[in-house]
Amino acid sequence: MTLWKPVRLRWCSQADVLTAFQIVGREIRNKCRRFDGEGLSQADASELAGRIREQRELVRQLIDSRDGRRVRHLLKLNRKLRRRLLELAEKNGLEGTVLRSK
Repeated sequence: MTLWKPVRLRWCSQADVLTAFQIVGREIRNKCRRFDGEGLSQADASELAGRIREQRELVRQLIDSRDGRRVRHLLKLNRKLRRRLLELAEKNGLEGTVLRSK
């Protein structure tokens, strides 16, 4: 049995990854705010779920860094956004299990 080992691509510095994480998070929060007022379609929910996955992949680039506290904090922020999306989807009567499985 082989264990999954994260592969860190050295294309971006840690600061670049953190900046990208913040930008994607801001975009997700803005869209959640907008969809909370307008309503959310399944396509919009799938798009947001994809952006949340992209944000989590950014965190995975930092997993092998020595700053474990920062990684845990970023994962916590990502979980909050994921929960917010699921609540928004359920509020609009969408299938939340489709978003969870991706």
